[in-house]
Amino acid sequence: MSLIFEPTTEQQIRALSRHLPQALLLTGADGAGLLSTAKYLAGSTLAEIIQPTDKDGQAAANGIIRIDQIRQLRQYTRGITNNQAVYIIDNADKMNHQTQNAFLKLLEEPSRNVHFILTSHQSNLLLPTITSRTERIAIRPISDEASRLLLAKYKQLDTTTIAQILFLASGRPALISRLANNPSELANIGVTIKDAQALVSGKRRDRLAVIARYTDREQALALLRYSILLAQSANTRRSTRAAITKLARLTEAYERIAANGNIKLQLAALLV
Repeated sequence: MSLIFEPTTEQQIRALSRHLPQALLLTGADGAGLLSTAKYLAGSTLAEIIQPTDKDGQAAANGIIRIDQIRQLRQYTRGITNNQAVYIIDNADKMNHQTQNAFLKLLEEPSRNVHFILTSHQSNLLLPTITSRTERIAIRPISDEASRLLLAKYKQLDTTTIAQILFLASGRPALISRLANNPSELANIGVTIKDAQALVSGKRRDRLAVIARYTDREQALALLRYSILLAQSANTRRSTRAAITKLARLTEAYERIAANGNIKLQLAALLV
């Protein structure tokens, strides 16, 4: 197995590679390597990957999975009789309610040789009627030691950069590799980290300035992810009631924005 997993997760993945259920849901944080894991499990039987698209039909991380994609998938799966076929629904939580109901019909009328692997960083957005029909596996973070071993092959990285990646990735192997291979992305994240530091511990005027800049949902979620990391680190060093409350409020804001809550209102609530 070329992918790196936490030991318990690795045992589960090995078992799944021998017997894939009709529907599998892979969950985990962004950068955990959900799509890579899904591809590994599908192997040579991978038929297609369904991903979110923009209004022009181009793959886009901040797009949605459209009902036409699911209807087309339904047509594809009807003709499969003998050969096994695996379809990956990447970022399945990007299906709206109507699209999820259309996909549910596929799960309710399974073809014997068709398997679905869903990936989701926000599985709480999936209908319970979908999750109840899937076998669910959480891709857990790898250890600090395993993270360092993964980074050891990148000889060009200095100790400061390695420390930054270890902190930012927090055991997510796909993100570790991505940051190690893309210095520009790491630099961009550095800017967000500075804003997160201001949001967590800056003066009120600095926090206001940060909030005013973050109107895009994905960017706001990134800001809050790093703010939560910083707050967790501070809470580990010195746990106080104020630190615990701050962490809880940041987490609540993240969850509400992820569930399509008003970005400006949720960020502004952190100033109170």
